[in-house]
Amino acid sequence: MIKSIRKREGQIVPFDQGRITAAVLKAMTAVSEGSPEEAEKISDKVVKELNKKFPGREIPGVEAIQDTVEKELILADYAKAAKGYILYRQERAVLREQTKAIPPHVKELADESKKYFHNPLSEFVYYRSYSRWILEEGRRETWVETVKRYMDFMKENLGKVLKDDEYEEIHKEILSQEVMPSMRLMWSAGDAARNTNVAAYNCSYIALTRIRDFAEIMYVLMCGTGVGFSVEQQTVQKLPQIKRQSGKRLSIHMVKDSKEGWADALILGMRTWFDGKDISFDYSEVRPMGSRLKTMGGKSAGPGPLRQVLDFSRNKILSRQGRRLSPLDVHDIVCKIGEVVVMGGVRRSALLSLSDLDDPEMRWSKTGQFYLTEPQRAMANNSAAYNEKPPASQFLDEWLSLAKSGTGERGILNRAGLEKQLPERRWKTFKKDWATSGVNPCGEIVLKSKEFCNLSEVVARANDILIYQPNGKRIARKKGF
Repeated sequence: MIKSIRKREGQIVPFDQGRITAAVLKAMTAVSEGSPEEAEKISDKVVKELNKKFPGREIPGVEAIQDTVEKELILADYAKAAKGYILYRQERAVLREQTKAIPPHVKELADESKKYFHNPLSEFVYYRSYSRWILEEGRRETWVETVKRYMDFMKENLGKVLKDDEYEEIHKEILSQEVMPSMRLMWSAGDAARNTNVAAYNCSYIALTRIRDFAEIMYVLMCGTGVGFSVEQQTVQKLPQIKRQSGKRLSIHMVKDSKEGWADALILGMRTWFDGKDISFDYSEVRPMGSRLKTMGGKSAGPGPLRQVLDFSRNKILSRQGRRLSPLDVHDIVCKIGEVVVMGGVRRSALLSLSDLDDPEMRWSKTGQFYLTEPQRAMANNSAAYNEKPPASQFLDEWLSLAKSGTGERGILNRAGLEKQLPERRWKTFKKDWATSGVNPCGEIVLKSKEFCNLSEVVARANDILIYQPNGKRIARKKGF
C-alpha cells in the first residue's frame, strides 16, 4: 500500500487519497459531469492502479498520480472531466514555471561554482555527466558540492592516512581543476560507491572462461565501469559445450530489482540453456521505465532491456546445441549486454574486445552494414592480440581488412612486446599471467584478468608554466590514493 508520495520539489509527504477524490470531484463539477460517489469510485481505481505500478517501497511522484487520474477518467468515459483536468494541469505547469524562484543558497553555490570552469563546454560536460541529483531539493548539485561530496567520501574511507592540511590542499587543487581524481569516483562518491566499490573504478579487463563471467561483465557495466574482454580461442574454449534441449523447463524465476538481481537472472538463464533446459522470467518486481534510481542516479530503463539480453542470449545458445559458442557468439552476447545496460538511466560504459589474429569472423565482424544487421557490435571497439610477430602476408591481410572496414578496426594489441615494455619488477609477477592479459577499453594499461584500474590526472593547459607541474604531479599522486 502507498503510504507516501514525492512532491515536485522532492519532498516526501504522507499519501492522502482524499486529495485525489477532491481533485476528481472538482474536475467533474466544473463540467457538470459525475457525482461525489462517482468521484470516490474513480479515486479508488487510481489508488488500485498506483499500488500495481509502485509495489513495495517505491514512492510515486505527483506527476505519476495525476497521469493515472487522467487515465482512469478517460477509461470511465468522463471525457469532459478528463479534458478539463488535463487543461488545468497544463495551466498550473505554466504558472509554476513563471513563478519559480531559485533559492538564494542555490544561486550562491551556482555562482561560486561557475568561476572554476574555463569554458562553457567543460561546464556543460560536468552537469551532463558528473552532477548528481539532490532528491531532497529537487535539483542537481553544483561543482562546489560535487568536490565536497568526493572529499568527504575519501576522508570517510581514509581517515588519518593524510593530514588535514594535505586534504585541504587536494580539495583546493581539485576545486580549481588543476588536478582531477578518478572521474568515475567523482561521479559515484557517496551512496553509489558505498554500495559497491566497483562503481569507483574507471575500467577493468576480463578473459571469459566461465558462464559466470557474462554476469560479472553485466554487473561491472551496470556500475558504470568500462570492460575490456577477450574472446580468443584460448579463453572461449574453456566455456562448456552446450547440451541439446531436453524439454525440461524450470520454475519461473522472479527477477529482483537490483544490479545483482539482473546479473543473477542472466547467469541462471545461461546456465539453464547451456544445460539443455529452459526457463522463463517474471519481471513484475523490476521498477517501471522512468522511475528514479536513488543510489546510482538517473532513471530506470524498465525491464525491457533485460528481457532483450536474455532473449538474445537464449537464441545464441540454442542455435549452438551440441557445440560450443564461437568467439563471435561470445563477442555478440557481451556487446548485447553493453547495448542494454544503461548506467544511471542515461549512458553506457565502454567495451573493448580482444580476438585472435587468425579469427576471420572477428576480423570481418564490423564490415558492411553491420550497424543494421548486428547493431550490438557497435558497442565495442575490436583489436587483435599479437602474441608473436606475424608473417608479413598475415599482417597485410589484417591491415587490408582494417582499411576496408571503414571503422579503423581491428586495432593492434602487441602482447608479444610486453616483456620489453613493462618494468622488470612488474614483469616478474606479471609473466605467469601474460598469455591471458589484456587492456582496459582505452588501452592505456595492461591488466590481468579481473583486474581494475583507475586514473588520476594532471591538467596541463597552454598558459601553465613548467615550474608548476611537479606540484600537480605530487597532488595527483596523493589523491590517487
